[in-house]
Amino acid sequence: MNAMKENAYLLLIAKGSLQPLVEKFTELEGFYTGIGYAFPAKNESFLRQIVNTLPEAKIVSIPMMTSQNFQALKQSYKAAYFKQRLIELEKEIFSINEIEHLEHLSESTIKSSFLAEERKNHLLEIIYEKDRLEKAFDWAEGMEKALNKSPTINIEFVSEKAVNFLLDEAPDFPLLVNYIEADRPKPFIRKGIVGMLVGAGGVGKTHALAQLAISLVTGIPWLDKYPIENPGHVFLGLGENSEDDIHRLLRKIVKNHSRKENAYTFFDKNPFPEAAKRLAIHSFTGFDATFIYQNTPTPFFDSFFEALKMKEPEEGWSCIILDPISRFLGADAETDNAIATRFISLLEKITMELKGKPTLLFGHHMNKSGVGSRNTDQAAARGSSAITDGVRWQANLERIHMEDTNETNPAVDNGTIILRCVKSNFTALLPPQKLYKDEAGNLHAVDHAILARSKTIKEKNFHAR
Repeated sequence: MNAMKENAYLLLIAKGSLQPLVEKFTELEGFYTGIGYAFPAKNESFLRQIVNTLPEAKIVSIPMMTSQNFQALKQSYKAAYFKQRLIELEKEIFSINEIEHLEHLSESTIKSSFLAEERKNHLLEIIYEKDRLEKAFDWAEGMEKALNKSPTINIEFVSEKAVNFLLDEAPDFPLLVNYIEADRPKPFIRKGIVGMLVGAGGVGKTHALAQLAISLVTGIPWLDKYPIENPGHVFLGLGENSEDDIHRLLRKIVKNHSRKENAYTFFDKNPFPEAAKRLAIHSFTGFDATFIYQNTPTPFFDSFFEALKMKEPEEGWSCIILDPISRFLGADAETDNAIATRFISLLEKITMELKGKPTLLFGHHMNKSGVGSRNTDQAAARGSSAITDGVRWQANLERIHMEDTNETNPAVDNGTIILRCVKSNFTALLPPQKLYKDEAGNLHAVDHAILARSKTIKEKNFHAR
């Protein structure tokens, strides 16, 4: 590793306690990030000595933003810490207002209350602590902005570049998922983009994304219709499912594939043992997984990004799947276009800086008008329009209601769903695809020929579980 060649900092991670070295770390500008100690790249030789002494320690080089330096990075962590403390304190103040029946906790309301003197002093200290934290946060945030250096923009003519964009052949289009037209595969979802699958609660978007994960690690066509370009490594992170839920979800998807009449016809052997080595999963249920707060990446985002890098396979990740994105957005990004744009840029950072240049797909809730609509469009996604504007690919899952059916549009026990691609900056917009949701919740591409047999298929799948 030669960290000095890039705008990066070094993260020292160790399993044991590094407390005896903290004073020395401070002398070398080091600070604790929550998962390890960060240092400027110039201290690499010193860190190497520590790693050679402590066998369970290691150094990771982490790129910084082009316009960021180490001191600005340090201030960003300070600002994030002060902001998190403020959030915790504000929750405590809200609880106190409820318990003490105070309309607003302030110095004047506390002093004029009938509370015991000891209780008053305690509440006053909380008010003063909030004021100190607000000032500390403002200072750290201001210092971060002041320390960030202006990016250098190097403008070049095409003739000056190593590759002539006008005369030399461009690299092949990186593909992830295809579709078949006239017996030829054509691109459906490309690699290296940020995209989203939008749907109402219960329509099957989590199932569809989990099925996609299984398809991407095995090569089995997604939804029985869309061929996979190349099997690869996938991270699947679910925010509303425990690990047991994820186990049940993935297991029934695998069982569904195993029950098919021509199971594994594309493979010499069962693909799932190898798939287990390519699929990483994590449940984000039960804790705050917010990526951004007050337009600043949170320590959680930094930790998550670092974890993806540490687990990154040799050939890189093929796809990162997160569902639902509301778990990671935070309240501000749902409603504030500027913060939502910053959030999308964080996702783009993941796709660009991981060596596999993975596609990042997330599930997102549909807004109220979209839930009851037919022929939904890009505006069906809930929250800030900047989310839809920022993604490069969007597909919506629409449920067909019984009142929508007729002779030319047959539904199957209200179980038919439409997959509608409504945005794609790099591939063609495909015609809407009907999907059938079986009793186990698995989605399958269907056509009119098999819709008539779907009830039988449903019963067969149900009894085979």
